[in-house]
This record gives sequence, C-alpha cells and structure tokens, in this order.
Amino acid sequence: MTEYVIREVGLNHWLVFADRKCIASCADENEAEKAMTEHSARSRRLRASTDLAPGPCPPIPVGAP
Repeated sequence: MTEYVIREVGLNHWLVFADRKCIASCADENEAEKAMTEHSARSRRLRASTDLAPGPCPPIPVGAP
C-alpha cells in the first residue's frame, strides 16, 4: 500500500510524497489532495491492468511434437 504525505514547505507551496518520493508541487492544500487522489487512482488502474496481463509462456518440453 502506498503511503502518502502532504507537507507545507512554504507560503503557498505544498509537496506531495508517495512512498517518500515527491510526486507533485502544489500552490495550495486542495491541489495537493487532488494530486494525491489522481496518483492513487492511476496506481490502482496500472496495478489492475498488470494483474490481468498474460504471463510468460511456459517452456516447451524437449521432444514435444
């Protein structure tokens, strides 16, 4: 699960972190919350699409027809 942190670093300057990596720099707290929500939704969609992706083909046994 991704850990999100929104930190005020100056007047009208907010940073959004996901798992300790900065993912957005925003002008207000509402914009920072929106960036966090959008990142979370993208991550869920990406995770769901990779869960449905086919895996690698199994090796063909030696001597198979």
